[in-house]
Amino acid sequence: MRALLLAALALVGAGQATEDVWQITLRDGTIMWDLRLDSLRRDTIVFRQNKKTLRYPLLRVDEMRLVRAGKREVGPVTDGARYDGAANGTSDLVYQLTLLDLPERRRVVEQILRTRTAPPPR
Repeated sequence: MRALLLAALALVGAGQATEDVWQITLRDGTIMWDLRLDSLRRDTIVFRQNKKTLRYPLLRVDEMRLVRAGKREVGPVTDGARYDGAANGTSDLVYQLTLLDLPERRRVVEQILRTRTAPPPR
């Protein structure tokens, strides 16, 4: 019974990893958001968005951003009218691909896929 519980917890953790939220910027400046990184197939990166599957050639993707929620704090508005905990991008993890060639981009995405096996620390 204990082994079954541990296996179930491991599967729950593995399932959470696929729910990372990504935003990408394409070469033409288009920003796509609310994406779930799925896989890399040859020179094409595959994302899920709701019930759709989206595919982009790696050379069209200039930036990948792992969107992370900011630290949530209850308190007054800080200078500059920004709230702590707002999705302002300060805690996002950004991969800038613009100056990388195709093999380098492929290596970066492969590394992301290998390391995104656990939910980000909170």
